[in-house]
Amino acid sequence: MWMMPVIDWTFSEYKHFNKMAQFINDVKVRPIVDDEIVVKLVKKLYGLNVKNIRELNGYDDKNYWIHCDDTNDNVYINKISADGYVLKIINSLDSKDTKFIEGQNEMMLYLNQRDINCSVPVMNLMGSYYSVEKIREMDNTTHIVRLLVFCRGEILCNAKLSSELLFNVGLFVAKLDNTLKGFFHSSYENRVHLWSLMSVPKLRDYIYVIDNDKDKSIVIDVINKFESDILTNLDKLNKGMIHGDINEQNIIVNDEQTNVLGIIDFGDTQYSYLIFELALTLFYMIMQARDIEMGKYVIAGFQSVNKLSNFEKKIIKTAVCARACQSLVLGIYSHLNEPDNNYLMITQESGWKILRKLWPMSEETILNIWEL
Repeated sequence: MWMMPVIDWTFSEYKHFNKMAQFINDVKVRPIVDDEIVVKLVKKLYGLNVKNIRELNGYDDKNYWIHCDDTNDNVYINKISADGYVLKIINSLDSKDTKFIEGQNEMMLYLNQRDINCSVPVMNLMGSYYSVEKIREMDNTTHIVRLLVFCRGEILCNAKLSSELLFNVGLFVAKLDNTLKGFFHSSYENRVHLWSLMSVPKLRDYIYVIDNDKDKSIVIDVINKFESDILTNLDKLNKGMIHGDINEQNIIVNDEQTNVLGIIDFGDTQYSYLIFELALTLFYMIMQARDIEMGKYVIAGFQSVNKLSNFEKKIIKTAVCARACQSLVLGIYSHLNEPDNNYLMITQESGWKILRKLWPMSEETILNIWEL
C-alpha cells in the first residue's frame, strides 16, 4: 500500500497553500483600483506621466498597460519604453510574500540577460524593483506594486495555431527550462502553492463545485491516478526551476504567428519537476487548438532539445489531465466568488471537452497520437 508524501508546512505556508479559501470569510484579495489611482501611483512611485491606460486580463492581480511621456523624474530610467509598461498591483495575499516577488524579479532579469525575452522590472524612484503600498485610504490591506517593460508581440490566444508554431512552443519551453538550470533563489526552496501540480490532491477540497457527476468522477479518477503513478515515483523525475504557467495568455508570438518571441507572468514560477512544465503547456496548447493530436508538435519541439524518458512518456497523459482538472475546478471555484471576473472561466468550455475525450484514452493510444 502506497502512502502520500508528507509535506511539513508552517502555519503561514498552509495559509498560502489554501489561497482560494480567502473567500470563505468574504475577504477579497484582488485589488480595488481605478485608472485615476493607477496614474497617481505611476507618478508617485516611478516619476512617469501616463498618456494612456488600458486594463489587461488578470486572475487575482490587477494589470494595466500604460504609455508615458518622454519626460520623467526617474534617474533609473534612461529611455522611456516606446512599447509602454505594465503596472502590476499584486493581490493582498501574495503581497505578503515579498521574498517571492524578489525571486520573480531576479528570474526575469536573469533570463533577459541570457536572451530570453520576458517581462523586465523597472526600478522605482527609491531604487527598488517593487514597493508595498496602501492603495486606498479606506482599506487596511497593502499591495505590492511593480512596473514591467511591456513585451511587444501578439498573445498566442489571438494567433492561428499551426504545426510550426506549436513545435516552436515546445522548443521554447525546453530552452527556457535549460536556461533556468543556472538560476536559483532562496524564495523557491520550500514554496508550496495551490497551482503547483504537486498540489493536485488538494483538489478534493473543491470538487463540490462541479455540478456534473460524470465530470466529478473523472476528476476524482485523475487525482487518484496522479497520486498512485506520479507522487509515488518522484525519484524517477528530474527537478529544476520552471515557469509553471505557460499558457495561451502568457506566450508572446511574432506577427507572422510562426514563432515564440517571449514569455510573461512569473507568478507561478517554482522549483518543481521538469516534466510538469511540458504537461501543463500541452494542456493549454491542445485546449487552444481544440485538438488532442496537435500536442504531438509541442512534444516534438520539446524533444528536439530535451528527450523524454520512458517513464515520463508513461505519465504524460495523467499529468496533462491533472493540470486540466486544476484549471477547471479552481476556475469554477474562483468565479463563484468573483462572478464579475470572466477571465476565470476562459478554460471551461474547451477544457472540459478535452478532458472528457483525453482521459478515457489508453496509454498506447495517446503514445501513438503524440508519436512518443
